[in-house]
Amino acid sequence: MNTNISYRFSWYKVVLAFMVLSLSNIAFAGDDENDVRNPLGCLDVGYEFELKTLSLFPKEAGTRNSLYFIRNKSNQRVNLYQMRQGDSSLSMFLNHDIHPNRWAVLSTCEQEVKYICTVDDRKSKYGKIVDCADNLQVCEFARVRFGLNNRGNHWIVNSNTRNGAVREVVRYGIIPQ
Repeated sequence: MNTNISYRFSWYKVVLAFMVLSLSNIAFAGDDENDVRNPLGCLDVGYEFELKTLSLFPKEAGTRNSLYFIRNKSNQRVNLYQMRQGDSSLSMFLNHDIHPNRWAVLSTCEQEVKYICTVDDRKSKYGKIVDCADNLQVCEFARVRFGLNNRGNHWIVNSNTRNGAVREVVRYGIIPQ
């Protein structure tokens, strides 16, 4: 009789473990790192791909600061090098690199920000130039609430999942609407 009870108890453990694992997979389904959709409210505005480059136009939305979510949709790290023209030598470059299938977030108040995209190459220090349109997915939050302490030009998120990037932005004190 005891073996029958222990057999039933073991069976219940297996069923319970299976249920817990199934529920945990459902709970974290939104954190899939291969999720390619834009974050909710992030629109395909304020940017343009032209001649292998990416141009961001933050002032088009009419706000003081803009928030861009940029996803590396390739299977290798993409380096973004800012192209500046005639600006002061004291200005900082907003260069960045994004890991494969990850999102990065840029906050900017410049009138135009232009990037050239490269991937690692042994022959060149800066890498091999690639077409930004083939390697990046971009969207802009046109309406964003920034605190006074987090305005300006800077990368907020380095490389994260889509939901992780949204959480980091909110934790930083910026409210995308």
